[in-house]
Amino acid sequence: MHVIIVRWRIKEGFVADFEAEMKAHVAATRASESGCLRFDVVRDKKEPRTYHLFEIYRDDQAIADHGKSPTLAKLVEKAPLWVEDRSYFTGNTWIDLSSA
Repeated sequence: MHVIIVRWRIKEGFVADFEAEMKAHVAATRASESGCLRFDVVRDKKEPRTYHLFEIYRDDQAIADHGKSPTLAKLVEKAPLWVEDRSYFTGNTWIDLSSA
């Protein structure tokens, strides 16, 4: 399983727009991409305009399929309007420590 972690800092005045687009994107991804095993979005308590996305995909093909998603394309198109800064952490592998 492959993990993608993204940190987005949203410009002032655009939080509601970001959350609405992200809500639609996450719902569409969960509903239509069987290779997406988890997709969570959390907001930083100390920096409320900072969001962390945590995504787990079954394999490389699932990540490639996600990259072709129309809702991702829409999100990427709109992002420059409201994103102040972002960081991507890719190439991660899920380690299941639940039985430890």
